[in-house]
Amino acid sequence: MREPVMHTKLSTLSLGIIASLSIVPTYAANFDSPDSVESTIAQQKAQQLDWRESLATEGFTFGADYFSLALQSPDGKTGDSVDASSSVARVYGSWNLAGKGTKNSGSLVWKVEHRHSYTDTSPKQFSWLGRDQIGYAGMIGPAYSDQGFRVTDLNWKQKINGGKGTIIFGWQDVTNYADVYALASPWSGFTNLAFSTGAGAMGLPDDGVLALSAGHMLGENFYVVGGVADAKGKSDDIFEGFDTLFNDTTLFTTLELGWTASQEQIFTDNFHVTLWHMDAGSRHSLSSTVLSDGTVVGGESGQGVNFSWSQFVTPQVMPFVRGGISEGDVALYDKSLSVGFGYFGLGKPTNNLGFAVNWSETNSDTLQTFLNAGKDQMAVELYYNMQFGDHVQITPDIQYIKDPAFSNESSTWVFGVRARVFI
Repeated sequence: MREPVMHTKLSTLSLGIIASLSIVPTYAANFDSPDSVESTIAQQKAQQLDWRESLATEGFTFGADYFSLALQSPDGKTGDSVDASSSVARVYGSWNLAGKGTKNSGSLVWKVEHRHSYTDTSPKQFSWLGRDQIGYAGMIGPAYSDQGFRVTDLNWKQKINGGKGTIIFGWQDVTNYADVYALASPWSGFTNLAFSTGAGAMGLPDDGVLALSAGHMLGENFYVVGGVADAKGKSDDIFEGFDTLFNDTTLFTTLELGWTASQEQIFTDNFHVTLWHMDAGSRHSLSSTVLSDGTVVGGESGQGVNFSWSQFVTPQVMPFVRGGISEGDVALYDKSLSVGFGYFGLGKPTNNLGFAVNWSETNSDTLQTFLNAGKDQMAVELYYNMQFGDHVQITPDIQYIKDPAFSNESSTWVFGVRARVFI
């Protein structure tokens, strides 16, 4: 693994701040997110036990964690109090099987999860139209569902050209390579999808589908990342992906061009533009219907363009501007714009704070036309991620939503807390 060459204004950051940012050389070489398996494991090196360190020297690394998210709002869709809570158990690892110790290494990567809800309505379902929901056209805590067992990663990751590029094939999470920035992770950053991958203006398949992705530096500062994925794949039945990909092909494709201050800071000091397209017939279309046997009926295509800018203006403060424009009936929003900042090392090196504001225009083809959704929404989120000792994180979170698209209320407050135990 290459030692990172840190940017001048990052050189004063402590190792704890770097860990909270998930700035690791693996990301720089692989063009995948701070939430990818190898990046998550690298964050925990300071807490690894001796026997794990010994395995790591042989190319075998792994980790495990358990998350819980609880949400409560006094402003449900019909004015009543509503709540939701769910947990996710994860086990993940990476095994370097080729080119160990070289810049062109190859690794087998895996991540298995179990997602389970404690309430009838999971956090993933907490928005939207139901009686126990808040009437917001969006998603809060989309990873916190009641899906049960699932495979998010089972792929081969091959570094090429002296670490300047990476090719990944197999089952993978497309949010590990599309429209990535430092605060996109629902595990450590914002919980509202408006401040995560795609800003709500990008259609996304399941985060554990057959895909081929690749990224490469173009000189010292420019890079390109692209991928093609099975838009019908299901993370709770990954082997069905062979049928959906090769016999009933419906694809999700992305192409991203970007600039970064250096390869090691590819998701902090960064500007990029991401083009995406999802074929018709996906169950992720807002107008598609999934029958009991899994058959998808209807569902139009969608496409769009997203952009992202983020940059450290002080050694600890990173403002960002992100957004997107889409057409078709795949993305939640026709237009979305988010502005915010992250403050890393606030209080102590392992803590960080995030604040952001989002404006969105709901999908006119489907949400406004058939569900009578309001046109404009505003969302504000503030969180503070605190670490206690070596194995526990607690993140209180507060959100304010103005003019939720499906609600009888003019505004909605959402209070949440996220907890993580990890080894």
